Amino acid sequence: MTDTLKNRTRILVCCHKQDLMATEPPYMPVHVGKTLSDTDLGIAGDDTGDNISAKNRTYCEMTGLYWAWKNLKDAEIIGLCHYRRYFDFHRQIKPGLYCQAVPSSRFAVTDLGIPERILERVAKGGIIAASGRSFRFSNMVQYCVNHSSMDFRVLEQVVREKSDDETYMAFRSALYGSNRLSPYNMFIMRREDFDEYCSWVFPILEETESRLSIRDYPDYQKRVFGFMAERLLNVFFRLHRKRVSRFPVIWFTDDPFYLKRKSGRFSRFLYDILFSLAGRQ
Repeated sequence: MTDTLKNRTRILVCCHKQDLMATEPPYMPVHVGKTLSDTDLGIAGDDTGDNISAKNRTYCEMTGLYWAWKNLKDAEIIGLCHYRRYFDFHRQIKPGLYCQAVPSSRFAVTDLGIPERILERVAKGGIIAASGRSFRFSNMVQYCVNHSSMDFRVLEQVVREKSDDETYMAFRSALYGSNRLSPYNMFIMRREDFDEYCSWVFPILEETESRLSIRDYPDYQKRVFGFMAERLLNVFFRLHRKRVSRFPVIWFTDDPFYLKRKSGRFSRFLYDILFSLAGRQ
């Protein structure tokens, strides 16, 4: 990878605690929700400059994204991953999986490098996203079953009121007309596309936030605006007809349930049912 291209790239590694994290450039660990934490992780925080760090419990990794948008002015290529989730550019997981859970012990021996061809593709206007996850029903139904149908209706109302017909039709197409979703809010984009996306998505989230009351939600469901952003990223791809290349995700975890469920169809089916029941409101 040429030093010039590498030096122009920042891949945010969103962290909220001391744990595994990629630190070699172009990876850039960022403590998301730092203003809510008493811990100093010794890395950049999302609480400097123009920021929404205090919203991390409801916006999740999007507070790090907002911080990068407003404050990381030296980056021409920007991406986002998580301290335990990374793109697999080197075919290290089982073929056909959108995401594979692997033991944390494999972190040190897993190649998380970003090939030069990938950054060159992005520099020419392409976008990298997570491989599409297929649901048994539309993205709209999946959201309403696992989260809140009322929240979804408010989001749709905001998009319809605040956007043009083309945007609303892209919303309908991506969420009502498709059952595939690139998850985790993970991507790599050139700066122009990144600015366009952030300028579009944050006003929608902020307006939706102003219309919802989530005070009594359980902690997991309070992540509502992070969940919505996952869906809106896919709407953005469809709206602007972006050239998106999708890659699977490696997830480092030591939870035996997740390590096991990735190995067969039955365990994945069982997980979907249990997760739907647990998330239903």
